[in-house]
Amino acid sequence: MAEKPTEEGYISVVDEEPEIFELLKWDSSHTQKHVQPPGPIEKPKSPEKRVSRPSECDPFDLNDSSFMEIYRLSKDLARDLCEELRPVMPDSTKSIEFSVESKVLAALSFYATGKYQKTIGGKSDPSITQYFVGTAVLQVTEAMNHPSIVKKYIHFPHLREERDIIKAKFYMKYGIPNVLGCVECTHVPMARPEDDQKSHFNKSYHSKKVQVICDSNLTILSVDATAGGSYTHDNLLYRHAVRVDLDCLHVSGEPCWLIGGPHYTQKSYIMTPIPKITKKSPVSPEKYYSNMHNQTYSAVVECIKQLKSRWKCLQANCNKQFDPKTVSMMIVACCVLHNICNLRGLPVIPMTQTEERLEAMKQKVANGPIPRKQVEDANGIHARARLVERLWNERRVLPDCSAPKKRMAKKDRILENYPPPPQPQQQTQHHPQQMHQTHHEDLSKRPRIISMTTPTYSIGVPPGWGHYPQH
Repeated sequence: MAEKPTEEGYISVVDEEPEIFELLKWDSSHTQKHVQPPGPIEKPKSPEKRVSRPSECDPFDLNDSSFMEIYRLSKDLARDLCEELRPVMPDSTKSIEFSVESKVLAALSFYATGKYQKTIGGKSDPSITQYFVGTAVLQVTEAMNHPSIVKKYIHFPHLREERDIIKAKFYMKYGIPNVLGCVECTHVPMARPEDDQKSHFNKSYHSKKVQVICDSNLTILSVDATAGGSYTHDNLLYRHAVRVDLDCLHVSGEPCWLIGGPHYTQKSYIMTPIPKITKKSPVSPEKYYSNMHNQTYSAVVECIKQLKSRWKCLQANCNKQFDPKTVSMMIVACCVLHNICNLRGLPVIPMTQTEERLEAMKQKVANGPIPRKQVEDANGIHARARLVERLWNERRVLPDCSAPKKRMAKKDRILENYPPPPQPQQQTQHHPQQMHQTHHEDLSKRPRIISMTTPTYSIGVPPGWGHYPQH
């Protein structure tokens, strides 16, 4: 064992750094000659091996169904998305740079599950850490919000030809004319913000209130994710540029409107349901309008449901770790991906019953009850009355909904399918050949039950059935 150095050789921890290194060198040079390690020590993996690890578990080697279940996109769409985002991806500050494909797939996996844990083919990848996924989500979300990407996939119709196409599709599918889209709001939870907490707090939790406008094909035409959860439906729509466009179109003489839910106030540019009309209400023009309105309004409800079903990071139990700005950008990114999937006709993975019930409960609590007293707009009420009258006059012929007929007895149903008995004749003689043909005319039509109204035998009158011979 090495000898202990003299007192002059010892230094304190407050001495200069080079002297400390000299003492460490002296101690290691003397101890390594006499002390041997008990066993081999594993060397730590180098960063180069850790970076090359994803190539061993390439996500594109999965089959199509597994790849779509994890990333919600097909392989071709994922590759196209990587090429689109490559020019607008922000620069990374890490010394070890991952590929754009790894970042995009990590972000897609987080959007689809709302969790940082990522596996490939059922095996965990040690190089895909929580820090990497968080960084990839931020970078990909920022790239998805680039103006060139958003304008390409989310576009509200500003040309007359585009508006006419949307109106025609709504009219052919739901029967209401001049519909330019369906509008509804939904809440996406977020972390408690440091500033402006009051505007982001709804009646239960902090959230972003998102306004979504879609067409009859469930394609999102407009999305606004900047408002806090305390805003009302009318406030979001009134401050949006779409409302200004609709007002200008009405002034120019082009009638068009949105279909909104009961939380909206009736205006000339939005059609809402008529209050106090229920399923038990009698048939009337207002009841007919309400039925058609509900069918059309279901388009935006289904659109939001598919959006949150496909990208679970927007559901009520996720996103509580992100700040308001990141949540807003993430909502827009998921809407862009929704339109990409919808235009290609990709299937939607439905929510579980637990997720659906939790989401419905969270939305109901956040929105609160429907306001009973709303400031009615006279022009809006008049516009809706004209639409109600038009739909009633142009209504389609409905099947007869009268009370069903009373069930007939079995013997009456049997006799109803047979021709009535022949009228009695006064002839008393028949040719034998004719009687033989009459007897074998059609035995399948012979009734097996004698009705009480069947004429009885009498002198000079033939029986009710022609196949009985006379004497």
